[in-house]
Amino acid sequence: MKALLPRVPAALLLAGGIVLMQTHAMDYWSQYDQATGWLWSLVIEGAAIWLWSARNGFKNAIALLATLLALSAPLYQLAAPVLEDQRSSAQAADNLPERQLAITAQIASLEASLATYNQNSQTRGGWAARIDTAQQQLTAARNEHRQLLAEQATAQPADWQAWLQIGTQGLALIIIQCVIVLTTRTVFAPLPTAQQRTQTAAPAAGEHPGLGWAKVSRLFHLEKRHATPKNQRLSGVA
Repeated sequence: MKALLPRVPAALLLAGGIVLMQTHAMDYWSQYDQATGWLWSLVIEGAAIWLWSARNGFKNAIALLATLLALSAPLYQLAAPVLEDQRSSAQAADNLPERQLAITAQIASLEASLATYNQNSQTRGGWAARIDTAQQQLTAARNEHRQLLAEQATAQPADWQAWLQIGTQGLALIIIQCVIVLTTRTVFAPLPTAQQRTQTAAPAAGEHPGLGWAKVSRLFHLEKRHATPKNQRLSGVA
């Protein structure tokens, strides 16, 4: 159990990264297969994790392909709206002069019609409904014309802003995907055996792990130095 505790932070990061990636990936695959799109996404991500957990070069090579495939879906989901907004803004800016001419012509036509209705209402009745309708249409057209003028005055976002947004989101996704790979290798790493745990056990208090043999060797030499030689003992007896 103690051997698993250091892997808990990696497991939490792995789970969080998978949730973030799958939030976008499922939407992508569901566009092409509404029934089983979510399953496509989960199988690709699960296959990448399983292949990365293996300590095998061939499986890791396949895992790299699966990781790139799993990364492409969130990248597309985040980049597509930005590019679509940029395209729509550019198209609206290109069509702005034509829309202004059209609304100006509509305002002129409504003003002429309203003037005719007011003139006719002076000689005979029954024009009140038409006058009210024309007045409402004229008010709406003038409001639209003011919106077009405001749109013309508003500066369009630069291309670099859109690409900066895409680059920032893409970099974040790449980092998250790298975290998924690294935490997968950590979480599914083989557990140390009992012998390995014994060899790497901490030394007793007050002892240095690298001084054991040095201390034994030093004691051996001290005993040898102070020992009385055998020939000296024999000469003393004689």
